[in-house]
Amino acid sequence: MMRGIAKLCIVLLIAGVACVRADPDPRFTPAWEPIDFTGEGWERSKKALIVSDCQLHNLLSLPVPERNLSIEAAVTTAIRPPQLDLFSADVLEWVLANAAPEAEVVLHLGDALNVACDGEFDAFLRVMDSASVPWFMLPGNHDAFYMGNFDPQRRELWEAGCNAAGEPVNKSRFIRLYVAALLQQAKDPGCQALHAAVGIEFPPDANRYTVIGKIPAEFEWKAEDDAPGFLRRIAWSINEKEPWKSYIVQSIDVSDGPFKVRVLMLDTCQYGRRPVLLPNGWASYPVAHNCGLVGELLPDQLRKIRSWVDEWSTFGNSYVLMGHHPFEHIAPRSRSAIGWLWRERRIGMMVTAHTHKGYIAHHDLGGAVDEIEINIGSTTDWPMEWRILQGHIHPEKRQLYLEARRGLLVDVLRKRGDFFEPGWELPRDAPDDYRKYKQGESGSGLLVDFYLGYHMSPYWLRQPRIKPNRAAKDTEEQVKDTLLWTYFRLIKNFPTRVSPDDPDAAQPKWPRAFSNDSALLDKIVIEATRKRAIERKIDFLKELELFERTRHSYDPKTGESTDLIRAHFKISQAAWAARYESADGRRLSVEDEVIRIDWERSIRGREIDAEQRAEKEAEARKAASK
Repeated sequence: MMRGIAKLCIVLLIAGVACVRADPDPRFTPAWEPIDFTGEGWERSKKALIVSDCQLHNLLSLPVPERNLSIEAAVTTAIRPPQLDLFSADVLEWVLANAAPEAEVVLHLGDALNVACDGEFDAFLRVMDSASVPWFMLPGNHDAFYMGNFDPQRRELWEAGCNAAGEPVNKSRFIRLYVAALLQQAKDPGCQALHAAVGIEFPPDANRYTVIGKIPAEFEWKAEDDAPGFLRRIAWSINEKEPWKSYIVQSIDVSDGPFKVRVLMLDTCQYGRRPVLLPNGWASYPVAHNCGLVGELLPDQLRKIRSWVDEWSTFGNSYVLMGHHPFEHIAPRSRSAIGWLWRERRIGMMVTAHTHKGYIAHHDLGGAVDEIEINIGSTTDWPMEWRILQGHIHPEKRQLYLEARRGLLVDVLRKRGDFFEPGWELPRDAPDDYRKYKQGESGSGLLVDFYLGYHMSPYWLRQPRIKPNRAAKDTEEQVKDTLLWTYFRLIKNFPTRVSPDDPDAAQPKWPRAFSNDSALLDKIVIEATRKRAIERKIDFLKELELFERTRHSYDPKTGESTDLIRAHFKISQAAWAARYESADGRRLSVEDEVIRIDWERSIRGREIDAEQRAEKEAEARKAASK
């Protein structure tokens, strides 16, 4: 018996050893050696600034169930600190103004929007058009699905989330809006050639909403071999009846001389079935996905991608894949197809986003070497990052390098100065404190409502209406109050310059019935303390947003402009808010090198304060005795 067991163990051990194989040899390893890429013999690709997940949010939304503290407990970005939503566009604009000049093209990896509304896309385009170089983007789940999660059969909640921000943006509408933006982009000759090929009369200053219906539902275009421009190829397919099946794919040339490399921008937000909030319940059988959890590509897009790669990826030419969802978050069949292409067709690497954190991962795809994925974090959420990618090759020395310089907003700002000034950080318990939005009732029954409504309802019954409960309404009103107090702080600290005697001076768009800061500040206090008046607050916030965007500020003591300082103040507020969202308040993290100690709570502080009080009391007694 014992011999039989021993023999069995030996057989199992041998079988186990036979199944084990060594890890694939790494193609990508850290380069710590000194390198001078400007030396003779080096060839390089163009520099590309990679940004993602700015998630510009419609601040004028009505209460919706997803903006509730119960959901926030499970998805930490469901409700951001209001300053982060308010100033996220300012952060993206700062990154473009300061990092884009180092690059030759900007590539956005999706989630430009949050709720998915026309107004969010308009705000995004205002920022991107300020870039000094051409830009391109691929779809993220928040760009074309409600709150980045699903395509609801009823649009009431989506329309409430898009209150005062135009139409909800589904997948087919997103593709049309983005193509219209490409047709208006005069910075890239490739976009101009695409405009000519589409054949739509569309001047750069035209309203894109007047022409999006003229954009063809099926289209493919390829640039001439020797034509200039970054955009080399584009194809899209729009399905109006089932918009989640639509896709757009692009090829961006970042070659510079002999070094031939192109970026293949995939659409990982193309789904075979209507995406649902909670997958694999009755209503989603057999397979449906939540867009925020899983990415997917359908066979029509995959065939297009393979034909492009097979046509161009000859010896010396290479593609880099870029998509919104990380490789491991893509549905199995789609992931298998992308993995085969990655392994067999000389794909250099894959660059993704979606996680808001950023990382570098090695993947064993069954080949002789490993494959690398670089995941890009968010410009809005902590750690507020971007990367500049550039390839370097020295054919004679047989050396190939990838430079992937990571930019972290707070690190850059601290080195530059003029940010995070003393007194700018909001004190605890201020009416616009970064943590205020986390207070209040959580609404524990809401999660049960979601589960019953979206998951357990049989497919033959109509989906129940899920409405925001009192906790959701209170939370959204609290967010609106914080925004009002934030505008109060901006106007109070940076007074508005009024130049009625100068007809050439730009005049601010004052809220109705106001023409000076003092009266406007009084009005903000009244509205911020008013209860159960969210629609009224939304109307006022809409006016304040336009006012803040069109006004100039100054220092009353010197008369000098404070517009730049005000911009620095906004970005500092966004950075503090992002950190507090990530670190749960003022708790320390490993990156904190200089640590502030609360003076009143420190032992030394209490001792000195006691000595000073004793000295003052002694002086008072001495003066009284005289």
